[in-house]
Amino acid sequence: MKPHRARILAMQAVYQLDFHPEGTLTFKNFPWIDYELPEDEKAFAGKIIHGVQDNISVIDDSIRRHSKNWVFERISPVNKAILRISIYQLMKMADDVPYRVVIDEALKITRKYSDEASTSYINALLDVIWKEVK
Repeated sequence: MKPHRARILAMQAVYQLDFHPEGTLTFKNFPWIDYELPEDEKAFAGKIIHGVQDNISVIDDSIRRHSKNWVFERISPVNKAILRISIYQLMKMADDVPYRVVIDEALKITRKYSDEASTSYINALLDVIWKEVK
């Protein structure tokens, strides 16, 4: 299994939810992927996607409370998706995935799909949330 690729897929699905919230159920079946996905990666990505969907209000509330000088609605959809999948993992998957791995993966994905300036914001926010969660 390649958990990094599964996290990217989860981020892409969660990103889509900002634009198509009424289509939530269709994302659970991965119809938007145009290549074969190994079952273990699909299961890992699905766990994150379902978890974010089921806990979106708690996750977004956490982002709002800890985003000093940032208005939630102004956070880019990509950064929001990265934060959501990462916060879900910190909150609900800490027994399976070490927090340092979650944060490191979030920063790698941020560098690839967002911009370098966002990495410090995401790193700081996830660190604060992790301290609250643990």
